[in-house]
Amino acid sequence: MAARLLEPGPVVLVTTQYRAQPNVMTAAWVIPLSLDPPRIGLAVHPSRLTHELLSKGEFFALNIVTIEYLPALHLCGLLSGRDADKFARAQLHPTDALETDIPVLEEAIAQIECGLAARLSLGDHDLFVGEVLAVAADNELFGDRWLQLEEAPLAHHVGGEWYAALARVYRARLPDEEETEAEDHEASGR
Repeated sequence: MAARLLEPGPVVLVTTQYRAQPNVMTAAWVIPLSLDPPRIGLAVHPSRLTHELLSKGEFFALNIVTIEYLPALHLCGLLSGRDADKFARAQLHPTDALETDIPVLEEAIAQIECGLAARLSLGDHDLFVGEVLAVAADNELFGDRWLQLEEAPLAHHVGGEWYAALARVYRARLPDEEETEAEDHEASGR
């Protein structure tokens, strides 16, 4: 229950590859760990094919898609790459990454390519620490923050087959900032 209450961010599609075997897996347990050097944590259960491929191949990519791809997100979390070609079943199209030899997804609005920096066993999941090697994002949707979440919302997993999407962006302002902006607005209107 604690993990569901603290879901940190959007659901991503993790792509991995070892030799000629690529895979894609849905992951909600992804977290920024460090800005310098840039590192990201990815929790994966040892029974998953992604765990095996990542342990052997030592690279992964986080592919961020919009809620438009909800069926693919859900399907890639249910199927095993041992039993099916999840790219084909989810109608996802792998393409070349910027820095690594693993595939990224054409459908993604952003990708983060990582090399494995560490792996920690933390109970029933292992935490793969990825050092960021390359980042790409749609310039119309992302600048210094997500810009168009109303038009291109990201999926957030809230349990089972349930997901949510951010529908509106809010800007936090301190009380002093609000008063200063109101005064500036009044002064410019005179």
